[in-house]
Amino acid sequence: MDARIRLAEVTGDALHETALLRLVERPDAGAATLFVGRVRDHDPQAAGRVVGLDYTAHPSAAGKLVEVVTGALTAADPGGGTVVAVAHRIGHLDVGEVAFVVAVSAAHRRLAFEVCELIVEKVKHELPVWKQQFEADGSYRWSGL
Repeated sequence: MDARIRLAEVTGDALHETALLRLVERPDAGAATLFVGRVRDHDPQAAGRVVGLDYTAHPSAAGKLVEVVTGALTAADPGGGTVVAVAHRIGHLDVGEVAFVVAVSAAHRRLAFEVCELIVEKVKHELPVWKQQFEADGSYRWSGL
């Protein structure tokens, strides 16, 4: 794995954003960004109030996550000064729980923001993770299939 990637995992364990931020801290980085995706109680695709989600991942998801992050780093920071930690949760999550975290450090804020946003967008569109969204009335919907 690329040395700039301090963590890239798909896990059933609870995510702690401060732990990922600590992984990217370094004395030569003047900026750090942190994206925290949480389960919310509403969704445009939901007919009612969302009460929880089940995330399911393809067995290749961990390797794909490394590939996505490596591609984002290559595209946004060919000079190699950025460091990243990223984790996506699978399993059942209740409203308010952390589902996805991206921590990035770089010499300057613009690069840290750019790399973070690129990783978030690429993961959303390329990571083989599917979401089953449960609503208060007992119904559910799948997305990302």
